[in-house]
Amino acid sequence: MRAAVLDGYGGADRLRVAQVADAPPPRRGQIRVRVHAASLNPIDWKVCAGYFRLIPGQRMPMIPGSDCSGVVEAVGDGVADFKPGDAVFGLVSGGVGHTFAQLVTAPAKRFVHKPANVSHQEAASAALVGVTALEALARGARLVAGQRVFVSAGAGGVGSFAVQYARSVGAQVLASAGAANLDFVRGLGADAVYDYAATDCATQLRDLDVVFDAYGDLDARRYLPCLKPGGVFLTTGSGGRSMEELAARYGKRWWLFGGLMDVMRLRWQARRDGRRRVSMVFAQPRPEHLQHIARLLESGAVKAQVGQVYALDDIARAFTDGQTGHARGKRVIDLSQ
Repeated sequence: MRAAVLDGYGGADRLRVAQVADAPPPRRGQIRVRVHAASLNPIDWKVCAGYFRLIPGQRMPMIPGSDCSGVVEAVGDGVADFKPGDAVFGLVSGGVGHTFAQLVTAPAKRFVHKPANVSHQEAASAALVGVTALEALARGARLVAGQRVFVSAGAGGVGSFAVQYARSVGAQVLASAGAANLDFVRGLGADAVYDYAATDCATQLRDLDVVFDAYGDLDARRYLPCLKPGGVFLTTGSGGRSMEELAARYGKRWWLFGGLMDVMRLRWQARRDGRRRVSMVFAQPRPEHLQHIARLLESGAVKAQVGQVYALDDIARAFTDGQTGHARGKRVIDLSQ
């Protein structure tokens, strides 16, 4: 099979496309999927750059990737929910799911049936970002109708899903985006959208139930006063110092522990000063989240936002583009050829 192969930690120049051995036959509880599309997520390039070396499964050369959509080719013993020929999508593992390949073998519980009204590119683009948004808003915040939520980076992969999900449950949605994407985010259902380059959102927002830092670059200390007592600040980052700052202090292998310590300090401060909560969000591939995403896509409550589509041979360029931090929707790798 053809796959993107990482020869060692570094930038996009360490990626190459090569013929490699097919993904192994499925063992008990596993399925093998012929991948039609896989999406590019920040965790993918961060793993490749060496920022998450503690995640298992990184023996070089390695096939990176997190989520995908495709067709079941074979099933292992004990798998009752899928059969060969079923269209599925799912999240295998953040950054080390080996999905940038024509075949992937993984636990069946990491997949759900793809709705017929959604393309493989759309389904792949919704998996990891949808799990992240639901882990934050459905599980972490338990967002309900009538609450006020602010979503940063509302045009990005996680943010665009979060805006639509929050709108679907009846919340009042405020969001930030770049000037070129303000109308796009309004079209997703946001009641108000702020240009993050022209507006200091932390000084404008008040009486919020939830702040969701979807890009992971907000300073929690500045946004805690925006929350009502009992409100929650949820972040895909560490609530203050950037990954690069933490890596410079602790090294690439241990920076995440520094981030966790930052979050623990912020939690204590938030409880002490205003009975508020701070939590770091991780994309846990829970079956209930994947099933929820499938229902949202099938009903049209959330529409997958596919931005740019790349051929597998262009994956190095996709990685380079992905590190700019400026996106409308998701970057997707087409593996159907």
